[in-house]
Amino acid sequence: MAINPPGDIVLDVINAADPSRLEAAQAKLKAGQATLEAQRLASTDESFDATIAREHIRDNTSLNVENKKEIPAAYRKFESMVLSNFLKSMMPDSEEIYGKGATGEIWKGMMAEKLADEISRNGGIGIAESLAQHGSTRTNDKKADAEYNRSGRMHMATQLVDETQMKLLDKLITGAEPQKKNS
Repeated sequence: MAINPPGDIVLDVINAADPSRLEAAQAKLKAGQATLEAQRLASTDESFDATIAREHIRDNTSLNVENKKEIPAAYRKFESMVLSNFLKSMMPDSEEIYGKGATGEIWKGMMAEKLADEISRNGGIGIAESLAQHGSTRTNDKKADAEYNRSGRMHMATQLVDETQMKLLDKLITGAEPQKKNS
């Protein structure tokens, strides 16, 4: 006759236990298994809510990706950038989640960026569609566009030069004052 110590000990304990307490323990174990199974179903796509959500997305033509027209990647990237800024400002400032200091800020920014990319890739909030719609109605007069762009670039360049000149002037003025005070 072979002996299996762990199994025999458990069997001896069960036999020595009060039958009513044994039944209560077995009922608790069965209830725990049912709870675990319910939690598993709720956390997977087999749950009722997930099934309803999938069918809603499949039946809703505005959410269905197959019915959407192709949006240029540049518009999607712009929408993603805007969403990233929104999401980052809405995320909690928690060192427990992201970490401390600059590293935490980097992680927070990366998380916001990835979330925004996913949202934009899956339809976004309409910024890219609006840009695509209004972008296609623009005038095709390339000469007028080129002149407008040139004018805008010249204005930006002038502002940049003015700003640089002001910074240099500030440095010269603040650099000259301490020398006068020492003499």
